[in-house]
Amino acid sequence: MKLRHLAAIAGIAVLAGVANAAPAFPFPQNQAYPQGNTAKFAVPSAIKAHFDTWKGCWYKDMGDGTARIISPNDSTEMSVSEGIAYGMLIMVYMSGSQGDYQSEFNKLWAFWKKYSMGGGASGMKWHINTNNGKADDGSATDAEFDAAVALVMASKQWGDASYLSDAKSLISWIKSNDMTSDGSVKPGSNWNNYFNPSYAAIGAFHLFKEVTNDTFWDTAIKKTLSDVSQCQDSKTGLVPDWCDWNSHKAVQGNAAITNGIGFFDDASRTPWRMAWAYYWYGDTGAKAVNDKIVPWLKETSYEHATYISAGYKLDGTPVRDFVTSSFVGGLGLAMASASEPGHYMETLYETLINTEGRTKPDSPKGEKYYPATLNILYLLLMTGNMPNFYNMTGYTAFTPSENNRRQVTAPVGTLLPNDPSTFAAGFWKWGAYSDKFGVTKMQPDSGQSAIYQTATGTRVAASMYIAPEPTYDASADLKYPFAGVAVSFKADESNLDISDAASIKVRIHTQGVIRMALLNEATLETGDEGGEPGYLFHPSDDFQDVTVSLAADQYGDFTELVTPSWAFACSRDDVLKAVRGIKFEAKMSKGGYGSFEITSLQILNSAGNTVAALQGLVSVPEAKKISAHRDVRQVGNMIEFQGFGSGATISVFDMSGKIVRKINLTKSGSLPVDQLVPGAGVYAMKVTEGRKTQILRIRK
Repeated sequence: MKLRHLAAIAGIAVLAGVANAAPAFPFPQNQAYPQGNTAKFAVPSAIKAHFDTWKGCWYKDMGDGTARIISPNDSTEMSVSEGIAYGMLIMVYMSGSQGDYQSEFNKLWAFWKKYSMGGGASGMKWHINTNNGKADDGSATDAEFDAAVALVMASKQWGDASYLSDAKSLISWIKSNDMTSDGSVKPGSNWNNYFNPSYAAIGAFHLFKEVTNDTFWDTAIKKTLSDVSQCQDSKTGLVPDWCDWNSHKAVQGNAAITNGIGFFDDASRTPWRMAWAYYWYGDTGAKAVNDKIVPWLKETSYEHATYISAGYKLDGTPVRDFVTSSFVGGLGLAMASASEPGHYMETLYETLINTEGRTKPDSPKGEKYYPATLNILYLLLMTGNMPNFYNMTGYTAFTPSENNRRQVTAPVGTLLPNDPSTFAAGFWKWGAYSDKFGVTKMQPDSGQSAIYQTATGTRVAASMYIAPEPTYDASADLKYPFAGVAVSFKADESNLDISDAASIKVRIHTQGVIRMALLNEATLETGDEGGEPGYLFHPSDDFQDVTVSLAADQYGDFTELVTPSWAFACSRDDVLKAVRGIKFEAKMSKGGYGSFEITSLQILNSAGNTVAALQGLVSVPEAKKISAHRDVRQVGNMIEFQGFGSGATISVFDMSGKIVRKINLTKSGSLPVDQLVPGAGVYAMKVTEGRKTQILRIRK
């Protein structure tokens, strides 16, 4: 027995020492899939940096010709078959001119075989304690699927037929031990009590059919997609971690979930499985599963992956308020097969690439094994760096570029100076602000007015890219990025009592996630500057009229304005009695693009009129309500002025925002359009008297 054991170890060492062949598909592969939404704006060196951190933390050479992926659910001595399979996939796809990881792949495969169920290329015992050599019997089916796929890819990556031979042996073992005769996916070789939707490796089944020409896998595809679909919630499309085989209702299952039944750590991978199948094989059934998720996902996450929570009840109620790669990528990749993804793939990439992994397993900072490992796999898949080496038909090579995502550009129009006569959206004293830490970009620059003159009037506008927030560290002096525009109600930025306010009405067009918040004394007194109560806008392709209630609930808190979880929530009454202004800012904790345009901002009482404290301060669009005797309008070829005195000034702007006429108005009356505009077209006219201003659009 001892001699046979030594021979086995020697055999492993020989395998690990075989000279590597150059990768046939070196990273970055940069291959757009035949179908689906490939993210063509990735930075390959950033993905490589994630991999280097991950490998340095979780890959461990055992010194006997084997290696494992540390998966410390219990301790660093533990490894699970899932992690070995993930590691094999990652080593295949990350191999390239900057590092060939065939040796690491071989050692992981050797570890698998060392703890295999039937010896050699069969299923692996799912849970290993390398300290005492104890291995829990029974396989985990998803690990078998991923390991078999990795072996097929390895045969093409390194031109070694032995990998394909091993893959075929493992696929045969899977069919006999992890599947039932009707094509159902068992949780593992030794049990079949419930169905796990995240084990639905539809892309792997297609590949197995290609490799073996066994029609059983067609049956497995059809049966498994049916099972997943029946487990989906009718409203959200979410699946639970475990489903009952007969009713397809959610059950507690085999998972040790403290939050009860819901879309948790296992289930989070299901949309990724479906996206993978659609990318590689255009599987319409897999797309249909994800398409059920897309409408709810867009709405609940404000069309931005940063707002994907780390777990949900099946009705879509979030249960954990933090961001983690396993959920961000797993759920966010439902958009990979969406017919109208918008900019979601961009936000998904930004969130994943700006999420740190750990440098050591026991580090307090960075993600643990499970989300950190999935982070790499998700990034590889969505960026065209996880193609099907076995069948590259239909792929298109591309050159990734950050220019393929949204860029910070100057808003349309002429930027007006920051002075007391410059107003927009109903107020003076608008100002842009942004951090100067080196990553955040913004137009206009910090300190400028953010008011732009356009052919249709003035508007407040800004375009920005905000840096990701730092990973929290209590011992560090952390600098949090910021970018936005604020308006002060009074020039001296003093507070006003707007307790009679019932709502804020704003006409706004946003991209990214923009937050409107009340700048108030109560929040400053708690020391939580930046934690003001606010409202998140859903992105829109055009202007939208949004009315935000300022009502209180039975506890005295705002019903629609939300205070960040880290800040103290002041009562509605305490906030409104001392408000100095309103800010609009980009709010994406993992960074990303944001922009907005505002043409109207009103703070209204319950009667729909401007609140008392602001009467006399507000300009457009409330000028007629404040001073009803003033009026400007076009009647045919005449412009009529009513209620203005000799101190009024007329300024006429062309489509580019250039002033083409400036006239002092001596009295009320009328002027011909020809006297005010130089030629045919559309113009904007501003009539100002003191602090009262009105805008009129002129057509000739």
